[in-house]
Amino acid sequence: MKVHITEFALKGIKVPENKKYLRIYDTEQTGFAVLKTQKGAMSYILTYKDAEGVQRQEKLGTVDGMAAQAARTVARSRLQDIQQNMGVSTLRKRRSLAPVMDEFFRNVYMPEIKVANRSAHGSESYYRNHVQAVFGRRRMDEVSVDDMREFYASLKNKEVAGGRWAAKAGEKLSEGSVKRIMILVRHIYNVAIRDQRNVVKENPTAGIRLVTQRKIKGKFLTVMQLRALVQAAQESGNPDLTGIIKTLAGTGLRRENVLAMRWKWLDLEQGTLCVPAEADKAKHGFTLYLSSGVLELLRARRAASSGGEWVFANPATGKPYYSCRAAWVKTCERAGLTGVRMHDLRHTFASLMLDSGADIVDVQRQLAHTQIKTTAVYLHLREDRKREKANAAEQASGIFM
Repeated sequence: MKVHITEFALKGIKVPENKKYLRIYDTEQTGFAVLKTQKGAMSYILTYKDAEGVQRQEKLGTVDGMAAQAARTVARSRLQDIQQNMGVSTLRKRRSLAPVMDEFFRNVYMPEIKVANRSAHGSESYYRNHVQAVFGRRRMDEVSVDDMREFYASLKNKEVAGGRWAAKAGEKLSEGSVKRIMILVRHIYNVAIRDQRNVVKENPTAGIRLVTQRKIKGKFLTVMQLRALVQAAQESGNPDLTGIIKTLAGTGLRRENVLAMRWKWLDLEQGTLCVPAEADKAKHGFTLYLSSGVLELLRARRAASSGGEWVFANPATGKPYYSCRAAWVKTCERAGLTGVRMHDLRHTFASLMLDSGADIVDVQRQLAHTQIKTTAVYLHLREDRKREKANAAEQASGIFM
């Protein structure tokens, strides 16, 4: 809509009911306009295109606080300044040096991640499925803190996609997934800020505090259940399953670290296991001191070994086991255990270690957690178990009934 902007003319203009606001352009000064809302609030604005041809808008003041003719003069002066500065190319330099996020992610971020041995596939998946549609075509210095807060809020209400996650259709993204997506975006910006080839100076995620309540999924086995599991494994057709289960339960190692364990990681004289960075989930590498039982088991396997590279090599392939799932499921059924995972042996190890009086720091080191707060969740579980035992004792006594 175009009119010669005056206070009198503006009062007679009504915003259509189907619109939140109306932009009224001046017939005298190019780019000078008034933004009038449905509630009647009015502001003078200046619209123009920058050096890249992108439409821009600046607020000059309110109609109540400035006369129309004065606002028109301010708009004319400001437009002249913008056009002069366009020749100096201050704005052009900033925009030409600030990369589009898609380009930066593909050409700079992903190559750096691959060199650092991080999970490149996971980063690419999170970016493609959640970040790209929102920020992919935007220049990184144009994304504001408010934009990032809005994105964070939308992730919390976002439903799980279809495909192989069809079974979870209708569910919201987990807290862990939301946090990992935001950490990815935060890391992308940190890499961009370190890169001297562009002018990204601020990280819009910096003001967002990412907190999730870590929950332990799975089961904790009792000592009797562990013994039943080992007994059932000895009756299994897999000759290595008993050793694998004992090593898992006796070290708290992750399944992949046991199944892919190499003899060169072990110092059987010193009784230590050194997992290298490339095999560590945290990509740091760690060293464990082995218990006497695990050490005795591994020494016996070494003595009987034919000199292969792997500690637990599949006799059929000569390579590490992928999961042992079939043998594991049958063993659990034979032991009378349902819904138990190999990873539950790690949780059980941590719980039993705390129950035996071990310090939380000792448990952290044994589990190779990089942060104590990751291990601290087991303390809460232990307190819950103590409370359950206290309640059980009370019910058995019957004195409060």
